[in-house]
Amino acid sequence: HEKKLARIIGNHRPARKEEIKELLGVEAGFIGPMGHNIPIVADSCLQEGVYVSGSNRQHYHVRGIRPGIDFGAAWHDITLAREGDFCANCNTPIRIERVIEIGNIFKLGTKYSVPLKAVYLDEKGQEHPLVMGSYGIGPARIAAAAIEQNHDKDGIVWPKSIAPFDIEILPLNVHDTRTSETAEDLYAALEARGFEVLMDDRDARAGVKFKDADLIGIPLQIIIGEKNLKDDVVEVKERKTKEIEKVQVGEVVEYISSLL
Repeated sequence: HEKKLARIIGNHRPARKEEIKELLGVEAGFIGPMGHNIPIVADSCLQEGVYVSGSNRQHYHVRGIRPGIDFGAAWHDITLAREGDFCANCNTPIRIERVIEIGNIFKLGTKYSVPLKAVYLDEKGQEHPLVMGSYGIGPARIAAAAIEQNHDKDGIVWPKSIAPFDIEILPLNVHDTRTSETAEDLYAALEARGFEVLMDDRDARAGVKFKDADLIGIPLQIIIGEKNLKDDVVEVKERKTKEIEKVQVGEVVEYISSLL
């Protein structure tokens, strides 16, 4: 793993063929860890075992070399884990999945506290460097991960717990006085109950509003149309299930409260 290796030996690059021959006296493919007066870095998992290696002679290999006897090394975790490799702790196969990192925690140790002389006193009054750590969380990444896991062919399906709004009100004809007044009254009543409410009061066709509401994906939609208002009802639609329920205007706030 090149990043792991860089943290140990600093900047580096793969050696060219001619450089290998010049420095080690043998071509790549026949190099072994024995007998070189150079630092050797090896992965910790190789500390136990007996191995086959290049012999540092052209066209020859050697069997039975043992760490700590035939060669020494600085042991570090430098392996690039691959699908199917066995876990060093529990010996079960590794499964690799692509994910979105929404948060992280880093153990910094005393890397920064020592040069900054950031210390604390223990119970005996002795100074020790602070052991540091950091953590972070990405709100934008949380939103991206939520959308990736909660959507359909029509758009976003926001989980109720993190939706930017709880309810979207859709007055279908903003020029109709009763429609507009009902929308405004419900908006005020729902906000007074503590809900976050979005109002689509654009002068647009009903189909446009329906399409955009599904695309935005607010958990509940309140659809206010002139025909339903004649019966003093509005439609409440759940974005996730797309189920629609007709509710009396005077009962909307309580009905919404039961859903959220």
